[in-house]
Amino acid sequence: MDDDERRYATARLYGRASLAAAAVAVALLLAFTRPWGSGEQAAQGATPPATPFPQPSAVASPAAKPADGGTVRIVEQGFTALRDASGEHRVSWGLVLENTSRTTAVSVPVTVGILDRRGAQLIGKTSDYARHRSTPYIMPGARFGIGDDTYVTRAGAARMTFRLGAAQWLPPTDPRAPRLTASLVKGDLYRVDKLQPFLLGSPPRAEVHRERRHDLSITFRVESGAREVLPDGHASAILRDSRGRIVGGTGPVDTVTWTRFPPGWSIQRIRTKGVPPTVDVKRIEVYPEPYYRL
Repeated sequence: MDDDERRYATARLYGRASLAAAAVAVALLLAFTRPWGSGEQAAQGATPPATPFPQPSAVASPAAKPADGGTVRIVEQGFTALRDASGEHRVSWGLVLENTSRTTAVSVPVTVGILDRRGAQLIGKTSDYARHRSTPYIMPGARFGIGDDTYVTRAGAARMTFRLGAAQWLPPTDPRAPRLTASLVKGDLYRVDKLQPFLLGSPPRAEVHRERRHDLSITFRVESGAREVLPDGHASAILRDSRGRIVGGTGPVDTVTWTRFPPGWSIQRIRTKGVPPTVDVKRIEVYPEPYYRL
């Protein structure tokens, strides 16, 4: 591993923790504590759906193709190259997909690439997990957005690539495809200007730099058609500028810890640091997920 990789791997004290360690911690604490800030109080008294939920007699395997020949298509994408106070480069990106089937829900894996002008991959080994995402089941005719903030090995991001893997198709009434929708309640974009400690280099050394960035807080309302509480709720947000162009996105890990989606409606939140300064908070789109999987 060269110096850039070592510096890259140790940068930023406030960076995200290991996904694996976070998953273990979440599982243990969910088993022994009642989550706070989950939005369940907001959903109390929500009216259950008038139509009884279907009770499938057997769980069918997802199909490789829908009966009506529908597909998953990329609708639009966008990104912004950013740099933090420690000198590390990252890219905030967003992608919107559409399920063109009118009869079947679909889940699809997505492989993300961030390339320079010569086509070289800029996502290093320490962020390789960020290249792989899977959507929840997208309802027939619906759109779904994914996004994230991904560290890259150097400056020069010129374009992004998105490769769709083998899709899995299910009837929209299948319990594995809960119907979730979200609407924006409020977005707050605010400027941060402060001194921030970093661990840089190898061996790591502490340095203090002035951090100037824009942070974002999103409040949104989720409507869940599931019969039970979804205990591992997450959401991604697509960020647009005042002209409607995608300038970035937030990832599932930016959802507030202990988020749960109860039946009916609930109020939830996303908090993230260092978003593009051109974000129009009135144009934010939120896409909830019943679970987060790579």
